[in-house]
Amino acid sequence: MTTIRYLGPILRSSSTRSIHLAKPAVLRSYASSSKTSSSTTTTQGGPQAPLEYCSSLVQRLDPEAWLCSYFWPKRERSWFLAYRAFNIELHLISTTISQPGLAAIRFQFWRDALKTIYSSDPQSSTSAIPQHPVAVLLGDMKRNRPIQKYYLSQLIDTRAKTLSLPPSSSSLETHINTYSPISNSLLLGTLPLVLPPKHEATSDLSHNLSHLSTLLTVVSLLRNLPVLVASKKQINIPNSISEKYNLIEEDILRNGSQAKGLKDACYEIGTRGMDELITSRSHLKKSNGKILPQSAMPVFLSAVPAENYLKRLESLDFDVFHPDLQKHDWKLAPKIWWKYQSGKL
Repeated sequence: MTTIRYLGPILRSSSTRSIHLAKPAVLRSYASSSKTSSSTTTTQGGPQAPLEYCSSLVQRLDPEAWLCSYFWPKRERSWFLAYRAFNIELHLISTTISQPGLAAIRFQFWRDALKTIYSSDPQSSTSAIPQHPVAVLLGDMKRNRPIQKYYLSQLIDTRAKTLSLPPSSSSLETHINTYSPISNSLLLGTLPLVLPPKHEATSDLSHNLSHLSTLLTVVSLLRNLPVLVASKKQINIPNSISEKYNLIEEDILRNGSQAKGLKDACYEIGTRGMDELITSRSHLKKSNGKILPQSAMPVFLSAVPAENYLKRLESLDFDVFHPDLQKHDWKLAPKIWWKYQSGKL
């Protein structure tokens, strides 16, 4: 997961006129929440409106996935947001908890939650699901779609495994092999939401998504570099690439993008991601570049923000520290819309 900065709320000012009345005038104001949610009660497990919780969490911490969610069918959108919110909950464990013992407890909570959700007895499992908004919505998803437990468990296992690993892998291939299970789970795991597993196109689409998984992993590596430098004074450039371009960690920590060889290293990493996108598109020649069936297109929209980032990075001469890359790109939403309308990757 990457840290993204968000635009703050728009502040509106208004002027009031002094009017002498027998009783003070009551100023009209908008409600701070909708009527339907104002009566929502909360428990220790969180709000009893799981969709609102998941949507808010994804909007704040994974806004690109939140934009893509608008092109999912209404019912499937709630499950997609639950899936993404589940990933965010796991990401927060690895980024906010410094003690391994506490992190292990949190990870075990989600393992137990999945075990309950996928219990062989639907009646007992429904009542035993933890009253956490994400768990509740995941339980509803499992009851209505053939979502594999494997991919959800893989998210937990990969997050737990990488928690104790150094930020830099020995090579780019090692990094991809270590972290791509996260992207794999987010893409392949959600495919059954819109396409039955036994559909004739499932195999080919899954192969395409595996290439996009590598694309997302590479983009995540590049986007995380400025975050690691700023927050932990660490770099995540694979060791083999650092040696190839004679990168010096202290030089990167002090000078950022001006460090000798860093832009060349980012160019090589970014090229690997773009190559995977090109390969994925090459497999769609028979359908003139379109995703068929059209119902599977929402899953492939995750590639749009990744490609958009790589192209912006290219336009900035592969300066991963450039301030423009930390800002929200207002062009992203129409790009996602256009990709969805065209049905092409």
